[in-house]
Amino acid sequence: MPVEVRPFDPVSAPEAELVASYAVMSAVQSLDHPEQKLPTLEQYIELISAPTSLAGPMRRWLALEDSRVVGHASAIYPEHENRHMTIVRIVVTPERRRRGVGTALLRAILPDLGADGRTVVAGHGVKADASGEQWARALGFVRTHGFIRQILKVADVDQALWQHPVADGFRLERWIGAAPETCLAAYARARTAIADAPSGESTMAHRDWTPERVRVQEETMRAGNWGNRVVVAVHEASGEVAAITELSVRAEQPTRAFQGDTAVVAEFRGRGLGLAVKGAMLRWLTADRPEVEHVHTQTAHDNVHMARINFAVGFTTDAALSELEADLGDLVKRLAAE
Repeated sequence: MPVEVRPFDPVSAPEAELVASYAVMSAVQSLDHPEQKLPTLEQYIELISAPTSLAGPMRRWLALEDSRVVGHASAIYPEHENRHMTIVRIVVTPERRRRGVGTALLRAILPDLGADGRTVVAGHGVKADASGEQWARALGFVRTHGFIRQILKVADVDQALWQHPVADGFRLERWIGAAPETCLAAYARARTAIADAPSGESTMAHRDWTPERVRVQEETMRAGNWGNRVVVAVHEASGEVAAITELSVRAEQPTRAFQGDTAVVAEFRGRGLGLAVKGAMLRWLTADRPEVEHVHTQTAHDNVHMARINFAVGFTTDAALSELEADLGDLVKRLAAE
């Protein structure tokens, strides 16, 4: 049965397409990630209606067989670092897998993936060794990095695990939304410390944070209904931000919190600052937002130190994920030959 691929704009799409897209997402998530709580239809529509991600603008497509939605795809086009790549997600409803739907979707959107001279197609958050990764690797994608997805179930955790005082000579500061002007520059410098995290063979570069880029991200998160919380450890003698942790809750999903970056500046490591800021964040979050049930995070599988911190405050691992990359030109040739 031929596959029709067409652009999908959730803002203007008819209700029937939105419901059909939601059904595909629900079927895929229930099979591949049964431990993840499904969003409601309303939450899903709100989530996919954003025209851009934190990395850059997005485009979406639907795959249909006999007018029935059987899959969809999205592409993110990074705007600053990583302009060499497009980050793609392709999903196919389970009963139509291994029938060429995913390949037809990828073939149809390939011309769009090379926008602005991009040469690499990347897939992030792919369940390791499952059908999606197997399909991608058969097409020439290679695994460039691996991650563990972790979850903290608030009701199951002994909150004594979050009691980690900050080291002598440091103080904790915190805010929701915009960073105070008094520490904005130091906060931006500290955020670049995440670049030290293991990255395997990935060609994806971390952001080079500046005060201006911090402000842009803060505004993007506000526009997307994200309540972004930050806890930092400040070195009192120098005023430098020595450690950071970020965590966000979206208005449409009040029971779920999502961990952003946690990083400790190299010269201040070895003082327990990572545990101190994470513990302070969890105490603050649960006191301020008692409706939060789960906190989600993702950590490089070889970032042993950060995984150890996460385990120490109550996270458990619920999935292994892969990061995949392929050369766009090689993909074009391979798909043309099929």
